[in-house]
Amino acid sequence: MSVAIVPKKLLLCMIILGLTACASSPRSDTSSPPVNQQEQLVDVPSPQRSRTAHEWLNDAEQLSGSAQVDALLQAAVTFQRAEQWQQSAAILGQLERYFPATRLTLEQQHLLALLEARFAAQDNRWPYVQRLLNPLVENQLTPYFPQQTLELLIRAASAQGQWELAATYQLAWLNDAPEARTPEQIWDVLKMVRNPSELSLPPVSLRTRELAGWVSLLTQMHRARHQPAQLTDFISRWQHDFPQHPAHFVTNELLALTAQPRQRVLVLLPLTGQYAEQGLAVQDGLVKGLSKLPQVQAMFVDTNQFDFATLPEVLQQRQADVLIGPLLKPNLAQIDASQLPPELPWLTLNEPSGELQTVLPHQHFFALDTETEIRQAAAFMAEQGHRHPLIFAPASNRGQQLTNVFQQAWQAQFADHSSFSVGVYGTTEEMKTAVQEQLGITDSETRIYQVKIAAGKIIVDAVARSRADIDAVYLVGGIEQTRLLKPFIDVNISAFMNPLPVYANSSNHILQNNLSENDLDDVRFTDAPWLLPGHSERAEFEQLLTLRNHWNYNSARLAAFGHDALLLSQYLPLLQTMPGLSAPGLTGQLTVQQQQIVRQLQWGRYQGHEVVSR
Repeated sequence: MSVAIVPKKLLLCMIILGLTACASSPRSDTSSPPVNQQEQLVDVPSPQRSRTAHEWLNDAEQLSGSAQVDALLQAAVTFQRAEQWQQSAAILGQLERYFPATRLTLEQQHLLALLEARFAAQDNRWPYVQRLLNPLVENQLTPYFPQQTLELLIRAASAQGQWELAATYQLAWLNDAPEARTPEQIWDVLKMVRNPSELSLPPVSLRTRELAGWVSLLTQMHRARHQPAQLTDFISRWQHDFPQHPAHFVTNELLALTAQPRQRVLVLLPLTGQYAEQGLAVQDGLVKGLSKLPQVQAMFVDTNQFDFATLPEVLQQRQADVLIGPLLKPNLAQIDASQLPPELPWLTLNEPSGELQTVLPHQHFFALDTETEIRQAAAFMAEQGHRHPLIFAPASNRGQQLTNVFQQAWQAQFADHSSFSVGVYGTTEEMKTAVQEQLGITDSETRIYQVKIAAGKIIVDAVARSRADIDAVYLVGGIEQTRLLKPFIDVNISAFMNPLPVYANSSNHILQNNLSENDLDDVRFTDAPWLLPGHSERAEFEQLLTLRNHWNYNSARLAAFGHDALLLSQYLPLLQTMPGLSAPGLTGQLTVQQQQIVRQLQWGRYQGHEVVSR
């Protein structure tokens, strides 16, 4: 095979110069650590592992053609094994420059792509990793370095939350090399799958018995989400079908969790005092949940007149096997978790203000928080293709805190820095000023004025123009602020530009809006699905509002919150075993992430005076 002819001395000099530059200018740290950095990559085999990279380079100086390429590739492999990534990159760069891919053997092409992908992974450039490695698996799995290729593709997909793709690669690796991964490593990927039907699996005739067992387990677990009462039957059937399967540790853990009774639930709520309205709304939601779970009995304790030091005794007296609450942060801080039974399933109805000294193994935190809405909005806006959002927030500590939440969530969507702008306000007049400044109207008017001054008697007809780079707006404040900001935003957009999409949170969705025409037209907001048109239990929602005619939508959200808390008390064993599963709650799709309940909310939109589901 012929390859590009490069003078040996020249090639070696270029590589040495590249290595010297790498040594003097080390790569700067990335903003986020690589995925699974603790876990070593599967080694790339070398014909002579004891040799140093410089020995391979010396060989390359004496060789030519394909043998020279092999020596250079082995030098790059050796540098990467020693985590000298920039040195390996210098070699890879010269290989790409002087040895066209069409003149390399297929094995050399695949090794070059793998080494480049490994270097890119150090900078978390996961889409680029996928572009490099996809040709090695698209039609059929490469016969050269298949384990190393699949491993890196699993990491790339996992880092981007593409769990179905990661699981597809994981199962392909299992089918190709059953002993390469431990059952725990396999399950770490499979448990995150949200939709098993999206997996691309080998033909049934080519599946090993072990792979068939993993696929069956995945299917049974997702089926149990819709029929939780039959979970034990599903598990028993799977264990019977696959008696020697390595995934038995998963089913054994799940059976241990479900073996504990969860029928007697002790609920801690403020039923009198300053926060009684909120506590009673949550209680109404719990009662609604009890109608769906007739086997469950709830016992309510008023935290307004409760000595939390007696909680262990009360749990024992009431023979409670599940604890829900408390609702208020100060009450949560009053509970000494070290005095509670360690195996107690406990769902708090708020998140702690600070770090807790003791967290029980089966304790989970559930909250109706604005932060969740803002994080979801940032991710959704990025998915919609927005790249330069503008945030308006009140000039307060809370406004700054929520702006920081958006900033962190926004930057997490991109491997590289993505800009956004922030406008703050304290008064109505400051709102107008903030909008004009952030949309560039103030600067544009200043430039027009300067041109008119310079033009003297010449008539200058000009209209201020808004910034063209801003492509979306997120409003941190509530409905009163949005009713004022939205018209300011609309009138300050240049006539030749499309209106800016405006996003907000659930505080912009209230029971009686009393809006003038177009006050909130086309504002998009997140909210609990139960409060939006089209929900399957919408009729019950309307009936409850009629019955509780003093309620507002905040009370309705708290009722949905109570309903979901009771639902979770029964679902948690399945959800914590398999975080890819979700439970359909009234406040959103509910999942478990590191002992926290995460709500996936729904989007609504104002259409004139009406609210429609997006």
